[in-house]
Amino acid sequence: MIEQLKKPKRNLGFLKVEFNIIDPDANPVVTVNNEEIFSNVQNIKQTETVQTGNYATLEKNFWLLDDTQPLLGSEELEQAYVSSFMSNENCIYNDKPCITLESDIYLTTLGLTMIFDDINNNYAKKVNVKAYRDDIQIMNKDYNLENYKERVIFADNDELFRWNKIQIYFLESSLPYRRLRINQLLVGILEIYRDENIISAESKEKTTMINSELPTHTFKFTIDNMNKLFNPDNPQGWYRYILQKQPISYEWGYQLDNGTVEWILGGNMLLTGSVNVGENQVTFNTTTLINYLTNTYKKGVYASAGRSLYDLALDVLNDNSIDTSQYNLWEGLKLIKTEAPLPKLEARQLLQIIATAGNCVLFTNRENIINIQPFVYELREDGMDYAFITSKPTVKIQSELYNSIVYINHYSIDSQVSELFKNEDLHISGNTVLEIEYDLATNVSATITGGTIVSEIYYGRYAVLEISPNENEVISLTISGNKINVSQTVDSKNYNFDGEDITYRNDLVTQLSESSKDIKLKEFIGNWYNNRNIYSFNNRGDITKDTRTILPIETDFSSGLIGYLVENNINYNGAWSGSSTVIKVGDENVD
Repeated sequence: MIEQLKKPKRNLGFLKVEFNIIDPDANPVVTVNNEEIFSNVQNIKQTETVQTGNYATLEKNFWLLDDTQPLLGSEELEQAYVSSFMSNENCIYNDKPCITLESDIYLTTLGLTMIFDDINNNYAKKVNVKAYRDDIQIMNKDYNLENYKERVIFADNDELFRWNKIQIYFLESSLPYRRLRINQLLVGILEIYRDENIISAESKEKTTMINSELPTHTFKFTIDNMNKLFNPDNPQGWYRYILQKQPISYEWGYQLDNGTVEWILGGNMLLTGSVNVGENQVTFNTTTLINYLTNTYKKGVYASAGRSLYDLALDVLNDNSIDTSQYNLWEGLKLIKTEAPLPKLEARQLLQIIATAGNCVLFTNRENIINIQPFVYELREDGMDYAFITSKPTVKIQSELYNSIVYINHYSIDSQVSELFKNEDLHISGNTVLEIEYDLATNVSATITGGTIVSEIYYGRYAVLEISPNENEVISLTISGNKINVSQTVDSKNYNFDGEDITYRNDLVTQLSESSKDIKLKEFIGNWYNNRNIYSFNNRGDITKDTRTILPIETDFSSGLIGYLVENNINYNGAWSGSSTVIKVGDENVD
């Protein structure tokens, strides 16, 4: 694809959008009444279909005698649900496989989506769906399926309202003597939009090397809405099922000279709350996981012996319930320690300052995995020349850098205990949880009269106390501790004889953190701002490059300018066009 995208006249380009209209908070417990010993029913809950192989089993016309299906134990194959019950000669399940979904919260669902195993296209020809709200049955329906499909929807808008239990009984298979195999089961529906549905789309990505801005990756797409499914005033429409954080993925496709279409992932995204419905079309906006990490973190603590930036990042990610599969942290962060407490900031801003303090880049990749990784200078051979660029680059020249100035924080503890908070007239009724903020301190504790402290947690600037009042008494509460003072010194590096100073402040930057790095932060920051030339230009749209890429750029005066790709935007309306911004970091033609 990379080679053929350079052709003067490109072949056909395509776009595919997979939209999971599900409740992102829905996580029902899945159980079954039977399964093979190698089955793993939990895999069907994944929003991305498990790419499974099939073990050879004794089913009619199933075991291919060409050595393509391994025997159990001969190799490890990822598996989804495989029933132990088999259909009879008439395709009927005498013993009926059943999948049960149970939720601890009430859910309202547009439907259920099942994707069956594609070997021989065997599918469940008839199923029965029962839904319950507590002990009340709200659905009991049989569904007949006509053929194997990529997706199968069982939906009934009126009856799948506020349910907390669903049972799916499989009554009949499409082929005799077969086990039921299901690769995916979504609580919601899976819509796949292709060029015949998509009117236009736009992908935008921006990442700076020193995290001077939060990384952004957005994707906007407009589809045909002639059927009015997404109109808010359509009582049978789907608009009411559109929620923030619903997963959307998009793929770019390109037709190669041999006629095949090669697909690459554009991004796994999350729906924002912005949906624009026109008369016959609807536009959806998506973003990445990092832009949803907006909860303010208050749990920073002072660590006199220091804690690693790696551990601080884990504190933030765990506090936001980010699974280990959703992030990738550089192991080198374990060697960079700071005594500084995490400041009171949004979680995404904390990841931003952790990355910069560690001389790393914060970004989300195409799989929507949060990364904090060191910048690696790897020059790509396929750059952007005048055969690709469709407008002459405009050049913005930044002011010459005079000094790069970084403030180093120094923390010292008062020897005397101070009063951090006091309330002598506290009226509460029954056990009450109080959240109290105060100036930065350590060795924090509380005293109380008129009540009892049931539980207590203290952080550097924040305490959570559960208090039980005595009957007919007014509570007096005092919080005390050793205050922590912060002073600053300056670490600077001179770059030129004249120009502007660049200053950088970061609570996590201390003498301890800087002493463990070969390249000091003043150089990490300064080397970036010392790159003065910023080039912006329109182009043919490059679906293969990510920001953070180092690549050669052609200009009127150089065929080997080296640029760091800061922004990459792609527009699609049946063909690609785009725009990019690069910062010059070198020139192959200049020593």
